[in-house]
Amino acid sequence: MDNLEYKIEMIRRELLKTAEERGMSSKETVKLSVELDHLLNLHAYDQNGSGVDTCILESTIQLKNKKLG
Repeated sequence: MDNLEYKIEMIRRELLKTAEERGMSSKETVKLSVELDHLLNLHAYDQNGSGVDTCILESTIQLKNKKLG
């Protein structure tokens, strides 16, 4: 398992735990969900070899996090 896959698994586990403890709509659950989506997108792009600039994706995640607080 590479580093990205490891991060995905750790965030996934944290997301499930947080959702169970705090609910699906808690700020922390939503933030983790957005982060997991970001990592999964990076993984998909890596698998497809699309060469998408990760800076664009990182900018998107930062904007979403600012909106969520």
